[in-house]
Amino acid sequence: MEYPSQTKQQLANSLKELMSHTPFNKITVQNVTNNCGLNRQTFYYHFKDMYELLSWIYNNEIFNQVVEERDEPWETAALKVIRYCKANRAFCRNTIRSLKKEAMESYLQPVVHNWVEKLGIDIVNNKYISKEDAKFLVDFFTLAFVNYGIQWISRGMPEDEDFLIGKIKALLRMIYHGTEKQKRIAI
Repeated sequence: MEYPSQTKQQLANSLKELMSHTPFNKITVQNVTNNCGLNRQTFYYHFKDMYELLSWIYNNEIFNQVVEERDEPWETAALKVIRYCKANRAFCRNTIRSLKKEAMESYLQPVVHNWVEKLGIDIVNNKYISKEDAKFLVDFFTLAFVNYGIQWISRGMPEDEDFLIGKIKALLRMIYHGTEKQKRIAI
């Protein structure tokens, strides 16, 4: 007997395979189940619709890993996401092309928010910045990273992981330098 998580993974793999050459909005439940040898009833036992399956894929293959391993350095989490996107290039690009930007943002924002909080923990806990300013920075960079990520995938992911990590580090240096300067100036 097959466990539900194995069945869900079968359905997920089937959708990812189909999305390597077909837009998400052109794929039906029947296509997914035919591709992996299951029936529609099995699909609906596990997922209410194709969007729930798509969400399950992202949650289980990327987001849960990043959120669950909160003790790892931010670079490790960022590299996992970058490498996943590059390894699943067609699937990720097809998702971006097939869904409205608002839908992608709703998938990405909660996870990226947690990651940005972790990334900027020194800023959030900085006694020289108000809690309100720290919250603003976390919200601002959440939106910036989500939108940059969507654009990066849409453009075909041209920059490599070293470039992206380097740019994030440069951004952090600017922010930390600003807070250090703020300490000296006592703004």
